[in-house]
Amino acid sequence: MLEILFLLFVFAVIVGAVCVMLYAAGLFNYLGGKKARPDAVDKRTLTQRILALNNETKPYQVVTGEDTDLVAEWKIADASWYGIFNKNGLKEAYRALLLLDEKRRSVRCFEELGTISWSAGVHGLRPTINYQKTFFRGRILYSKKLAKGYGVKEIEQIELGKVYDYKFDVDEIRGPIINVVEDSGWEWVPVTGKRHAIYRA
Repeated sequence: MLEILFLLFVFAVIVGAVCVMLYAAGLFNYLGGKKARPDAVDKRTLTQRILALNNETKPYQVVTGEDTDLVAEWKIADASWYGIFNKNGLKEAYRALLLLDEKRRSVRCFEELGTISWSAGVHGLRPTINYQKTFFRGRILYSKKLAKGYGVKEIEQIELGKVYDYKFDVDEIRGPIINVVEDSGWEWVPVTGKRHAIYRA
């Protein structure tokens, strides 16, 4: 009897592990279409609204992607910002791949965390970002780094000596984009499979 229970337990663990792997690979991903509103704007208008979130005083940016519609990420490679990132010991890079599915009126979002290494360059330390392939990707639930200080010299738009207080939280990037998407009548859809957030070949 104990042997049968043990075998059933092992079987349940194996089935559970396989289901988790398939989910992480994006097999069971919902791709949107149920929550979009009839008055949703067109894809071009939504793209313009999301890109309008860009602001030189914000530590993130949204740019057009190569294999997806938009990419949202920290301005780590921006010389005006990487000094601040480095001084505050930021070790994690974040980016979100955004595919705008006009048929379903959904924005599919695949999220990645990468590592940042700082190396000496001509003008001080420079960042190198590595987005490794990890088993669990797609939905970043929590990642936050606080930065506080004085004398911001890296950003011309902020006066010298003014206090800066940034929360390098993924929601600082993701939150405004979600608001624009939903206010525009589209549906925000996190996915765990990268293939659902890039152009199909």
